[in-house]
Amino acid sequence: MRLRTFALLLALAVAVPGAGSAASHSVPQAAVHVRSAIPAIEAYRADRGTYVGLTLAKIRSYDRSVRSVTVKRASKTRYCIQSTIRGPVVHFDGPRGPVRRGRCGVRGAVVAQPPSQVPPPAATDAAEAQSRLRAAVPAIEAYAADNDGYAGMTLEQIRSYDYGVQGITVAWALRAEYCIESTVGAETVHQHGPANGREPGACPAAP
Repeated sequence: MRLRTFALLLALAVAVPGAGSAASHSVPQAAVHVRSAIPAIEAYRADRGTYVGLTLAKIRSYDRSVRSVTVKRASKTRYCIQSTIRGPVVHFDGPRGPVRRGRCGVRGAVVAQPPSQVPPPAATDAAEAQSRLRAAVPAIEAYAADNDGYAGMTLEQIRSYDYGVQGITVAWALRAEYCIESTVGAETVHQHGPANGREPGACPAAP
């Protein structure tokens, strides 16, 4: 009798989807988590010039909504992340290429990207604006060293130290501090230097 009851319960567990286990996610759901991490990863690279040291915690420092992914490898120019939710695994071998089925290192089938899942251009725009500001800092510090401070600094004077600096505006410059900003698309990022990092929005008023 006990054996028959056990067999019946086992049959029911097999017949009922999800019985005795957590719900499994689909490939498109896993791909959403992977794709959502890409803008934050590019912001990380824009700030450091490399993907080395990339972790989920550091990705989440740029976007707290990112979850259910793990960094499998990260070098100066490339990285690979993969999904961690229960169900089929998908990965992205960045910085370019499609999201694919399987784990990092496996060239699985391409996962189609629904139009509604396209990352917003603003994320890429913000990363580009940050990159422009970061590129200007060495020339700004060279100007300050030659002029005993930042007072009077203009874009033309910054470019006299590094002609490659472009796409930034000097909002104001005092002897001990300055603020520069860059706008790409709909995104504006500013840097209140020399002590503060890059932050969203236009420069605050001069102190």
